[in-house]
Amino acid sequence: MKKLLFLIPYSLFLYSAHAAVDAALVQRAETYLNNITGLTGDFTQVSGGRTDTGKFSMLRPGRVRLDYNRTPIQLIADGRDLYFFDKSLDQITTVPLTSTPAGILVRPNINLRTADISVSETKSDANTFSLRMHIKETPGLGNMLMAFDNNPVLLRGWTVTDATGTATEIKFSNLKTQTNFARNFFTIQRHRIVSPASGGDAFFE
Repeated sequence: MKKLLFLIPYSLFLYSAHAAVDAALVQRAETYLNNITGLTGDFTQVSGGRTDTGKFSMLRPGRVRLDYNRTPIQLIADGRDLYFFDKSLDQITTVPLTSTPAGILVRPNINLRTADISVSETKSDANTFSLRMHIKETPGLGNMLMAFDNNPVLLRGWTVTDATGTATEIKFSNLKTQTNFARNFFTIQRHRIVSPASGGDAFFE
């Protein structure tokens, strides 16, 4: 099973005690994230020399969906859990949403200063700024970098680096506001189909 960004646990976040933190940038990011209701757009994911693309959707609080273009993979968060659905195997893996980076974006109230999430480094230039995040009291194993456009503030993507130094990067494009998703959009839909070409074998799609 390939590594997917949203399945990297929070235990991989690393605290950097000496990095500079600009409180104004942290506040800008926090305000922007808390003002998001719903988003949709395209994503590109790069990890281990492999590039995947797909469609990203989010409805706060709690709901996220990623559909991959070239593989029968779907990731859905329903507010409580994150489901990794491999359609080709009809296999679902479930992890708590709070144990994944996705949980940062879809919390009802995103607090980057006093909650369990903490920012260890900020950087900025004329066009972008970024925040490196860690989870308090879990030192030594990794980090997450979240990047934003500067003016206006817009989520660009993030990179999660694990304990071995392997980075999984996701970049967004064509992001736009959307809140009118279908009723069951953030739930896994499994429909049994009979394929005549395969001699009548049943499978899910």
